Amino acid sequence: MTNRLLDKQVIFFAVVTCAMVGMVLFGLHRNEGARGEYFIPARVVDVVEDMTSLNEAGARVGTQIVNVRLLSGPRRGDIVEAANRLFPIEHAAYAQVGQRLLVFYSDGFAHVQSYDRSFAIYGVVLGFFVLLGLVFGKAGIKSAFGLVFTFVVIIFLLLPLIISGAPPALVTVGLSLCIIAVSLISIMGFGEKTWVSIAGSALGIVFYSLFYLLISALLRITGFNVQEVDLLILAGLGTGVSELLFCAILIASLGALMDVAVSLASVTAELSGKTVEFKPLFGSAMKVGRDIIGSSSNTLILAFTGSFFVMLILFNVHNTQYAVLINRTDIAIEVLRAVSATAAMVLCAPATAFIGAHVFTAKNTSKKRG
Repeated sequence: MTNRLLDKQVIFFAVVTCAMVGMVLFGLHRNEGARGEYFIPARVVDVVEDMTSLNEAGARVGTQIVNVRLLSGPRRGDIVEAANRLFPIEHAAYAQVGQRLLVFYSDGFAHVQSYDRSFAIYGVVLGFFVLLGLVFGKAGIKSAFGLVFTFVVIIFLLLPLIISGAPPALVTVGLSLCIIAVSLISIMGFGEKTWVSIAGSALGIVFYSLFYLLISALLRITGFNVQEVDLLILAGLGTGVSELLFCAILIASLGALMDVAVSLASVTAELSGKTVEFKPLFGSAMKVGRDIIGSSSNTLILAFTGSFFVMLILFNVHNTQYAVLINRTDIAIEVLRAVSATAAMVLCAPATAFIGAHVFTAKNTSKKRG
């Protein structure tokens, strides 16, 4: 039995790995003609001129002229002069000798775009995976595998499909179910607890969809209210852009839904060893679930609020009247994000406990009969 289960897991990881390779190839093929081929990593070899200073907020502004060595492309190794204009915005990069930068280069003209953070990002992610492995052993490595699968699905499959004209909401829900299944099977293996967790998470998506439709109708949020949607329409993506807000909130809340489902499934599985009756098992699971939901709800709402924190400070600096503030579209969107996702998570808990109580009660009953 153990060998058969091990074979299942080996086959599962092999199939999913092959699927990820296919998704990466598909995503790269879709982006072959994408703009941005002139952006090249480079290393600063000399700062020719530095006309920068700190402004009142402590941000460095001004202009630099630097010599950089191109690190890729047909002119790899060449040293070119690049202008670097610093403004107090996110892509400003203060150049220093030895530093890696991302440079736009075309027809002898070059200017600094941003810091080259690629190796730092790879290192941080790798360090996080190592930390997971050191603390949780095999379980941590399996969890990292699920995270990689999620990243690959979103970047190399979901985004290209939406850009190709696939219905965003339908594709996002379908791939979210795939992410749930692969992530939970990777961590928990094949067993009743896994299936209960998958079923509870899937119901969480259903609850979220219903709450999103209801709340968006009440708040008159159509999906076209999001600022970035205008830019997508101008870029030629006209199909399904109004559904992208639905997709974004679902992806952001998917982890929380899975956490609640796994927690309730695990609690129900543990408690099933003490009782074989459905009603007391469901009641005991819900007692524990109340504490889980209380903390998880705060976590999710605070996460969404935190993403809007700087804008709230800006409103207060300008003494925006409450009547104006509460009726702003962006405030309504944040309420939609927080409440629809959190309400879905709240209902996900009893749904998972209900399914788990049925499954584990039936299992215990069959064992007794056996």
